[in-house]
Amino acid sequence: MRADLGTWAAQWDELVAVMPLPSPFLRSWWLAHTAEGEPHFVLLVDGDRLLGGAAFQVGRRMGCEWVQLLGDGPLEPDHLDLVAAPGSAGAVTQALRSWLGRSGSRVVDLAGVAPGAAILDAVPGRGRTTDLAVAPYASLPASLDEYVAGRAGVLRSTISRTRKRLQKQGVEVVVTGAEELDRSLDALERLHDERWGDESGVGAAWSRLSAALRAGAEAGDVRFVHLVTADGEVIAIEVDFTVGGRTSFYQAGRLTDHEWRGSGSWLKAEAIGAAIAEGSTEYDLLRGDEPYKEQWSNGERRLVRCRRGVGPLGLALVALAEGNAEVQRRRAERASRAEDHGPREVAPAPPTVS
Repeated sequence: MRADLGTWAAQWDELVAVMPLPSPFLRSWWLAHTAEGEPHFVLLVDGDRLLGGAAFQVGRRMGCEWVQLLGDGPLEPDHLDLVAAPGSAGAVTQALRSWLGRSGSRVVDLAGVAPGAAILDAVPGRGRTTDLAVAPYASLPASLDEYVAGRAGVLRSTISRTRKRLQKQGVEVVVTGAEELDRSLDALERLHDERWGDESGVGAAWSRLSAALRAGAEAGDVRFVHLVTADGEVIAIEVDFTVGGRTSFYQAGRLTDHEWRGSGSWLKAEAIGAAIAEGSTEYDLLRGDEPYKEQWSNGERRLVRCRRGVGPLGLALVALAEGNAEVQRRRAERASRAEDHGPREVAPAPPTVS
């Protein structure tokens, strides 16, 4: 176990790039900056060859060690898994299981993984794997025109009308990577807060996120798409990750003034156009079932959370969490039934003997 990838970073990134679903949240530039807690890289090596491993963050809750996948929290990384060279997945899984199951108590709490992720086989102890979210995506055709033609009529109209109106006002599309990073990051922070405010948890983690985006842009994996007025004001921005032939939409922001209405739709169309031009075959909208994502996607993947306890305290805490979750589920069911049937007369409680 080590606190960073160090000299193994290049081999690690090579393994990430050839995964069945390459995740930008496994790239070394993301992992180097986003830990919430102590970073722990558990690696299996053979001489000067990296066979694989996994990246965790470790903290303490309720007096117990708490192990998560690195970056978990308000930054919400998706499609996480262990990393393994071809033919080494079994050995890597066993090494991780041994490390996670070592003596002592801990809760292993892994979120944002696919139902069939290899790392699930590495988690010891007792607990459950539950549905977390869906991650919509769009398979991309050869051109933006073809993609837009497959969208609903209302969305096509919004994109077309907004493009014509804003272009007449002198607004243009600017796509950048490592160029003008300070300007892009400042615009993203300002416009994301303008659009989402306290609804987003990104603000509290901004220092970590901005450091990761800077490193990712310098590595060529991060792209910013801006809408810029004639006098240089950025009115909307989207940041995307591009890894392994896939583009992942991560964050966006825009001014909410009436004169810039529709800018979010035009911006996303241009971001998808940039992805197609670069050769991406997929545009991943990542976790969340927000209604707007349905307009842009044609498929979805499931994401799960695996939480298991190891040792006496870890097992007790997981049992407590599962009990609380069951109570909340039953309350939600009762509330739903009450809404379905409307108000009803409640019989008086029987007398009790004290």
